[in-house]
Amino acid sequence: MARKVHSPFERMEYTRIYLWRHPIVRGAIDGQVFGHYDAGLTREGKDQGDVIARRMARYKLAAIYCSDLQRSMLVAEAVARAQALRRKPKVTPALRELSLGVWEGMTFEEIRKKYPKELEARYKDLANFTIEGGESLEQLAARVIPVFQEMIAKYKGKQICVIAHGGVNRVFLTKLMGAPLDRVFRVDQQYACLNVIDVFPDGVPLIKRLNEPLDLE
Repeated sequence: MARKVHSPFERMEYTRIYLWRHPIVRGAIDGQVFGHYDAGLTREGKDQGDVIARRMARYKLAAIYCSDLQRSMLVAEAVARAQALRRKPKVTPALRELSLGVWEGMTFEEIRKKYPKELEARYKDLANFTIEGGESLEQLAARVIPVFQEMIAKYKGKQICVIAHGGVNRVFLTKLMGAPLDRVFRVDQQYACLNVIDVFPDGVPLIKRLNEPLDLE
């Protein structure tokens, strides 16, 4: 019988983050985009949230983080209820999705027709372009990254669940990989997908899973 070879990483203490994108929201099937707008979950999205909660019940979580938008917060509350020792989610407004300003609730086609010059300018400088009434990706990173740094420092060696948003997740994962923010859309984030990140004591992160689709159990 072959001897099982263990990675040296398995014997190291690390902080594990279960990073989810929230489930599907109303309007998504029509191509609408939402940032700070508080879009509700579809019936399918609510089912996805229940599955996420059941899956997270397998793990002993030290903390559960979410934004203050219902598509994130409602799932985090379900995860908290499913824990053996119930935990109150840490509702964190800084984890909100990128603010889309005047583009909120529009479809891509509507944005393309109404704001063609702005859309072209965004393509040319994805990281720094600021949507009218909204944010740039650099501004998003400035409020999101400190939250992740704080939770990693506070819960060293423990397990954390975060129910966040597509843009938030992409920015964090892109930063972890040391890539510039104009590469964020090279990281896919489906609705209700899971990412697993281990952060070792020296601060080095290891992305164990990326954009893993939810299996409706």
